[in-house]
Amino acid sequence: MKTIFRSVLILSLLLFALSSASFAQDSPLNIVASNSILADVVSNVVGDVATVTATIPRGADPHSFAPTPADLTALADADVVFVNGALFEEGLLEAIENAGGDANIVTASACVQIIAIGEHDHEEGDDHASEEEHATESVQGDLSEIAQLCEQHYAEMVALHEAGHDHEAEMAHEEADNHEDGEEHDHDHIETLGPLYALDCGAGHDHEAASDEHDHGICDPHVWLEPHNVMYWTMLIRDVLVELDPVNADTYTANATAYLAELDALAHDFINPLVATLPTEQRILVTNHDSLGYFAAAYDFTIIQALIAGGSTIAEPSAAEVANVIDAIRENGVVAIFAETTLNDTLIQVIAQETGVSVAYLYSGTLSEEGGPASTYIEYMKYNVSTIIEGLKHD
Repeated sequence: MKTIFRSVLILSLLLFALSSASFAQDSPLNIVASNSILADVVSNVVGDVATVTATIPRGADPHSFAPTPADLTALADADVVFVNGALFEEGLLEAIENAGGDANIVTASACVQIIAIGEHDHEEGDDHASEEEHATESVQGDLSEIAQLCEQHYAEMVALHEAGHDHEAEMAHEEADNHEDGEEHDHDHIETLGPLYALDCGAGHDHEAASDEHDHGICDPHVWLEPHNVMYWTMLIRDVLVELDPVNADTYTANATAYLAELDALAHDFINPLVATLPTEQRILVTNHDSLGYFAAAYDFTIIQALIAGGSTIAEPSAAEVANVIDAIRENGVVAIFAETTLNDTLIQVIAQETGVSVAYLYSGTLSEEGGPASTYIEYMKYNVSTIIEGLKHD
């Protein structure tokens, strides 16, 4: 089980060693997902075949969550546990190891192109180059099969978009050609570290310290803020479930196909037109947690400051860091700052009063409660993007 701490470096923890675990199901699969966002995506693929349980409940901060004995029992009893990866659940993975059991641990973000935490704040240079080199040198084993799988998933995503948007087919073909030539697709203006399956996100970081501080190492784990990344989740979830439960393969495949179409529409028919209403010079973000990197990269936003840098919500900002946020707001003409629903907003309110800007609240690592404004992943993205655009628009 200790190998799960290396992202997805061992192929057997991802997909194809699951073939040895395939079996005729006398009862529904016992499926667990680490958090409510991932659980919703898994549920869309599973449909009525089984129930999906989220270990980290709605409304909880994933960075400070501690599993209960009941959570540990559920994890130990699961047939499969889906996690985000990129050290997002490192403390939870330790709990899974301690709980025992034979669950397959699947990293949903395996095929996602990962950016460095705080990448949006950096100019390209030697420091970033050395981070990328350190990350990629930790690859172990023959990863050709998973690389091929990720290429297939990418091609499937492009084909889906072409089928639904014929008028954009030429652009999609160009994007596919660029991808085959080795260029990154969704973040062509930002350098990535590579696909998660090929990375050790803790490279250069003390493991014990990272666990204690909920540090994400060099990788930004907040991949779900970009819908195309959740499309990668969906395809991998589908493939895993088909392998584990072939009796229901047609259901998983049909459900995934329908959900992929919804995600494609979310990105291209909702987010793109909405973002286009906001002038580029107004796309400036100040947040209380460094979690919007993938969104910013995909939709041409600039994050000039995060009150809590480094991707964790555990650290307390210093007086100097608070002063830097205030200076950044004033220097850049910021009109709104964004806080998270799960975090204490005392400091962000003080900063807002000091600078005269408004505060808007986003959901980050959790969905809202059932019946709330962000109770599914698609509602979550629509709520967050609408809140950002509304907050930043000004004359």
